[in-house]
Amino acid sequence: MKDFPNLYVAQIDNKVIVHGSNLKDFVISLNSVVKNLKPYMFYYRLFKKIDYMEHIAEDGRKFYLQKVL
Repeated sequence: MKDFPNLYVAQIDNKVIVHGSNLKDFVISLNSVVKNLKPYMFYYRLFKKIDYMEHIAEDGRKFYLQKVL
């Protein structure tokens, strides 16, 4: 697990739709699914404080973003 220090996941309807070990790449991948994301630095600062957040897309879908490791 030393080579895998972080794991970020985005889920909707109890299914993981995007995952990544690097936050910047995770946000870029998630942006291809969800169009109204905030900038990378917003998530960087927020994940320093909390491990879980909700995001509501433009079409009303509710995504759950989580830092697992």
